[in-house]
Amino acid sequence: MSFSEPKPGQRPLAAALSLLLALSGCAQMNSTMGVVQQTTVNYYPKCYEPVGYLRESDQRMQQAVGTGVALGALGGAAIGAIATGDSRGAIAGAVLGGLAGGATAYYQQKQQQLAEDSARFAAYGTDIDRTTGEFNRTTSAARNAQRCYQKEFKALVQLRKRGKVSDAEGRARFAEIVSGMSEANALMAAVDGRIGESLDTYTKAYESDLQKRGATRSTVAQSANRGGGRGSSKSSGVPTEAVNVERKVQKATAAREEVKTVTASIAADTRSFCSSPDIGDWGKGNATCAKSA
Repeated sequence: MSFSEPKPGQRPLAAALSLLLALSGCAQMNSTMGVVQQTTVNYYPKCYEPVGYLRESDQRMQQAVGTGVALGALGGAAIGAIATGDSRGAIAGAVLGGLAGGATAYYQQKQQQLAEDSARFAAYGTDIDRTTGEFNRTTSAARNAQRCYQKEFKALVQLRKRGKVSDAEGRARFAEIVSGMSEANALMAAVDGRIGESLDTYTKAYESDLQKRGATRSTVAQSANRGGGRGSSKSSGVPTEAVNVERKVQKATAAREEVKTVTASIAADTRSFCSSPDIGDWGKGNATCAKSA
């Protein structure tokens, strides 16, 4: 049985695909990792419940982002091999395709599923709204954890002042509080990054559709900001559905900024706890306090 020689472009493509398989394996392995649980929950399980929600949200977003990257890398490898004819082009294409894969795969999927422009824009809006909801739920969970740990910190200060807690137990309680706060913040940052990737994906697809129709984001944004959207403007060529999507993007962006505000507030609280004149000495030698200093 004889085998024919590989055609030009097949070898570099095969090399890139081998790299892709290796990268996919790493991605699958990383999808089970994320932010490691660092808090031992003994005293404040109610405070840690919202942190558990943040962990579940992080895992959901890892899975969603990974699919688009793999599809994009596959397509990028093929394009790079054809364009350059060598493995370096194929590998570069795989890497670049992986970075842009989420947006490309999403855009192509919407183009295939929804032929009508209005239906596609409506779909973008629905997905962007879902992203906004995820941002808001993340913020709510983090705030709940923050408020709970704030309350328990104040209670712990009073216990020490009244001599109602030993140093050993006080240190353990203090460690659980600052660890829970730090873990919530780390998960917030991770979820924010992954939800942000999804928002970027939807926004890029929306922008691509705008370009096909000869419109720009700046023109649509101007119409959205001055209250347009009841119909297409003949002078600007801005369709109603595009204005509606732009407003949803703005709402999602504001929700993401709120995530960053809460993250900064939790970090400030953690530093304050660790430097407390009342029980800050229980944080000496504490890894969380050392990292937040």
